[in-house]
Amino acid sequence: MTETVTAGGAALILAENPYNEVKDGWDYVLGRMTSVVNENLPSADAGEPMSPTASVMPVFIGSDGRIYDIWNDNSAAVMEDDWIGQPDIIAKQGIESTGRFAIQVPSAAIPGGQIATRNEVNGTVLYFGEPTR
Repeated sequence: MTETVTAGGAALILAENPYNEVKDGWDYVLGRMTSVVNENLPSADAGEPMSPTASVMPVFIGSDGRIYDIWNDNSAAVMEDDWIGQPDIIAKQGIESTGRFAIQVPSAAIPGGQIATRNEVNGTVLYFGEPTR
């Protein structure tokens, strides 16, 4: 689930940390995502420590049909309250984790693209929200 999505976020990313990089012809799509451990938690994992990022990851499906994630070219943006910097949680139904994300995407692929989540265990992609304008 995402609470906010912002296209054209390169200026915000650079203002937050001047060491972040933006490739020529690319921009950032920014958002905040909350994940909740649900009823499908395998009983073997219940009560165990886990990283929220190990099971679900925000992605952007560009209008060019490619999937972009926060690791594009190993250049994840450094941000406050970052999705990938969340503390580990105990696997228990109903536990929530929230963090911001920044996905670098070719500028031409942003209009008409869409935020989604990818299950990092089985690769399933779930779209949500309206396509980016």
